[in-house]
Formats: sequence, C-alpha cells, structure tokens
Amino acid sequence: MPTQTRKQRHATSFLDNMPWQPLLIFTIAQNIIWWSFPIHYGRLTGAAFHGNQLLLLAYTIVMSLTTFLMFQANFKSLWAHVPILISLILAFSGIIRGNLEILIMLLMFSGFWLVVEMRWLNLQNIWGLIIYALLSTFPISSAIFFFQNRFLSMTFLIQLIPLVACQLFFMMPIFETEGKRRVIATAVTGVLLIAAILFFHFSLLGVLAMAVVIITFWFSINYPNLKAQYTAVVYIVLELLAYLILVFA
Repeated sequence: MPTQTRKQRHATSFLDNMPWQPLLIFTIAQNIIWWSFPIHYGRLTGAAFHGNQLLLLAYTIVMSLTTFLMFQANFKSLWAHVPILISLILAFSGIIRGNLEILIMLLMFSGFWLVVEMRWLNLQNIWGLIIYALLSTFPISSAIFFFQNRFLSMTFLIQLIPLVACQLFFMMPIFETEGKRRVIATAVTGVLLIAAILFFHFSLLGVLAMAVVIITFWFSINYPNLKAQYTAVVYIVLELLAYLILVFA
C-alpha cells in the first residue's frame, strides 16, 4: 500500500506541474503543421477524405503529446511512454493498409522517442535533430497524402523539403543547448531554410517567411535561456507561422 500511495502522489504531482496551456498550444500547432500541406496539396489533386484519417489524426495527436513531453523533460520522460504506447497501438490497428513502407516509417517515429532517451547513443544534439526532422516530416505527411490519394508521388515528397528545413531550424534551440554550437548550427540551418524558401517559394509570401526566420534567429540568440515549459511552444508557434505562409505561398 505505501508503494501505491507513492505512485499516486507522483502521478498527482506530475499532473499538477504539467504546463497544460503550453501543451495544448504545442499539440494544436504541431498538428496544423503536419496536416496543412498534405490537405492543401490534396485539394489541388482532387483528393477525398477517408475514415481512417481519424485514426491517423489520433496518432498525430499522441505523437505531438509525446514530442512535447520529451522536449519539456529534456528527452527523458517516463510519462511520455504512455502516448508512445498508444501510438504503437494505433499504428498496428490498421492506420495504413496497403503501404507497408509508411507503416514502418510511422513505427520508426514512435520508436525514435524510445531510442533518444538512451543517453549513450548521444542523440540529444544535431544528429538527433536530423533524424527527428526526417521522421517527423516524411512518415506522417506521406501517410496523410496516401490516405487522400491512395498513392504517393515523388513530386509531393520533394515539396516536403521546406518542412524538413523548418524542423531543422526551429527545433535547433531544443536539441542543441551549448551556446556557441547552438548559434552556429542555428545560423547554418537558417541559411538552409532560406535557400529552400528561395527555391520552392520565391514570392512575396516567401519573403515574409524569410522575415520570420530572421526574427527567430535574432530571438534565439538574444533569449537563449527560456524556461523549459515555454521553449518548445515558442518555437513551434514560430514554425507554424513560417510554414503556413509557405503552404499558401
């Protein structure tokens, strides 16, 4: 009984200390980022809604919860295992029928958060960010597009490159915390993102998106020590702003 009591106290403390408002904002923003371009692109191709997309939406919601919990706890959260488990159940429940590759990629994204906790792998850095950017972009976006169109096109996948660049740039302050390396890495990924914008979205809206990138770089340099509960939500909102501009550019 004392053990159970301690567990109850731990759970109560976790729930009391959870920054619910940042969690909600992060979850909504992350899901808009994931769903906006595939839906927008699907409208151009005459895509239709399918019921299984509701399962996929549930998957993206629990994965955004996982992401926030990991970011907020510096990549070590026991409670994040709950949404990870739910995401695995959803993936195996038949989210993807007829495309084993996408299913495997979704499982890899879920598994990434289990692997990143292993400190000896040293993934809480730029290398981990690169893996995160790839796994948080292609599997989910491909799954959404596949559900709508029942096929995948190379043209669509290439158009996801700006989202990968956004993930690299805007999430850099979370994965790389050492001052000098963080500044250099943020500058490099910022240049890559601007290059992607110029190549894929050279327009007035593209210029506006570049302005968001520059403002974000200035902010990350001048305010490098945000509280953990605010860091993820600030940068995901900035990413949302920039990416929505690019989606409709």
